[in-house]
Amino acid sequence: MKTKINSLYLSLLAGTLLTLGACSKNDDPQPLPTGPEEIGYYFLNEGSNLNSSLDFLGFYNGSYTENAYSGTIGKGGNDMIIYGSKLYITATDANKVIVLDAASKEELEVINIALPRYLLGYRGKVYVTAHGENKVTVLDTTSFSTNDIPVGRSPEQLTATGGKVYVTNSGWRDAATQGYDNRISVINPTTLTVEDNINVAENVQKIAADTVKNVLYIGASETFYGEKKPAKLYVYNTANRQLSPMEFGIEDIAIVRISSSMTQAYMISSNYNGATKPTCLVMNLSNQTVQELTTGTSIQTPYSIDFLPQLGFIVVGDAKDYQSKGTMHFYQLYNDGRATFSASQAVGVSPKAVAFNVNLKK
Repeated sequence: MKTKINSLYLSLLAGTLLTLGACSKNDDPQPLPTGPEEIGYYFLNEGSNLNSSLDFLGFYNGSYTENAYSGTIGKGGNDMIIYGSKLYITATDANKVIVLDAASKEELEVINIALPRYLLGYRGKVYVTAHGENKVTVLDTTSFSTNDIPVGRSPEQLTATGGKVYVTNSGWRDAATQGYDNRISVINPTTLTVEDNINVAENVQKIAADTVKNVLYIGASETFYGEKKPAKLYVYNTANRQLSPMEFGIEDIAIVRISSSMTQAYMISSNYNGATKPTCLVMNLSNQTVQELTTGTSIQTPYSIDFLPQLGFIVVGDAKDYQSKGTMHFYQLYNDGRATFSASQAVGVSPKAVAFNVNLKK
């Protein structure tokens, strides 16, 4: 179903005129010229009762399409990336990775993987963590052939820096009987083997990298079996192997190089400074100073956070009550570190990820 976007569409168009390091001389929204309809935003919604959906917002024409994918995602839509000309979606409870042409939305392949979770595009391959078989599956982006790499238990998020791929192993799926895992698996992308393991903390799930300094930011989630432990963020220096804990935990994280001298982490935390509900934070990675992100709008339940490098936007997904339609909030980044509210877009239930397509139809 298509609906027309008005003020949001104009706000986003105006915002994209402001790149990192540039300022607008006109405060009024300036519509861009008409352009290809396939350029725009994909929104992955986890859905109520885990019935997931994929929506699309046209960048130039402002047309919003619900259920932009003609097939069925199924239950547990968890992660989405555009890598090259293709869009990849993990549907955890449906045990599959869906591959679409990012421009035409045509289904190219459905790959059966047991409980797939997170995605990473790196050096011409797409890496997928799989809870069902405690492995990382590496997809060839042309033939869709696969290679499997055994890792720890209940692998979650991935990142890459310094020529290595890092995978969190949480162990949460069978923690009631086996306890949690606490390791980061280090994968060599040339040999597709695990060459090292880093012990961090129980139930490590989130991870992002400062690729300038090759430093990892690792989120250990709250534990519920055995000793109860709150969520905590850890900083790991890959050069000297030093691990340092922060005083709070995270539910999601995106690291952005703002300028040649500034890199920042945008995070969602439920226990920062005594908080009892999710809060959006920003941390300067040079000195690790943390402050709350000034949202400029009401966010009920921050649920996801992403960065769109093509536009310089941080995007926060608001799940509200996890039953009603959610909202994506867009923030324009500047090279002095400011993040200013740009616009909001109503999306589906429990917005989980956003991606921006610049590929054109062949």
